[in-house]
Amino acid sequence: MIGCMSRTILASLFLQGLCSFAMRRLITSSALAGVASYALFQAYRKWYFPRDPARNVPLDATVVAPSDGRVVYLERVENGVVPIAIKNRREIPLDEIVKGEERPRSGTLLGIFLSPYDVHYQRSPIAGTVSEITYHPAPNVSMGDMFVRNLFRLEKRYSNSPHVWTNERNVVRIDGDDLTAYVVQIADQQVNRIDCYPAEGDSIAMGDKLGMIRWGSQVDLFIPDLDPGDFRVATGDKLRAGVTILVP
Repeated sequence: MIGCMSRTILASLFLQGLCSFAMRRLITSSALAGVASYALFQAYRKWYFPRDPARNVPLDATVVAPSDGRVVYLERVENGVVPIAIKNRREIPLDEIVKGEERPRSGTLLGIFLSPYDVHYQRSPIAGTVSEITYHPAPNVSMGDMFVRNLFRLEKRYSNSPHVWTNERNVVRIDGDDLTAYVVQIADQQVNRIDCYPAEGDSIAMGDKLGMIRWGSQVDLFIPDLDPGDFRVATGDKLRAGVTILVP
């Protein structure tokens, strides 16, 4: 009887010790995982995200990509309207995306979504003079749906993405010799700020750095007087700012 009780007590103590050891290992592993995750995030934030690789701008281009990322739409604008259906809207007025006054009524609108892994510097799509910079503050909604749809290559890539017209943005107009380009920097919900480097009246070369959006974002490019057929990219294509030729 006493022997059985001793064995029971010893077994109980052994199980308690084993559980205690397992818990300590689990807590230690969780702590190490937390430290490693924090270190990786800080490395991403401080070194990977703000990276600024050199770009060789093609000399034979008419228009180059203003941003890294994937094309989410390439649409013809007619009568000041963009034919993209988002949520309950079948079309979006151009001046809700390219906000400002006296916008052209026709042209082509290109949308580029930047994932957290893309370079987030924007570059000038054409050479010319910066004639307008207008900042439009607004509450920011998430771009999460567009991120998922691009991650899994779902069509249409802009569905359920009201940030296209609702979010904070900066609009930069560049007047070239033959073309005018509007670059729209659109902030995500997690964005710290939108940076814009030139000032109104500055001359800018094709491929020069235009600005930076910190964390996830979207960049739109509107060019009046061009048709989607003038562009040599399509929805889903991967772009590199200052390198990918949009219009030869």
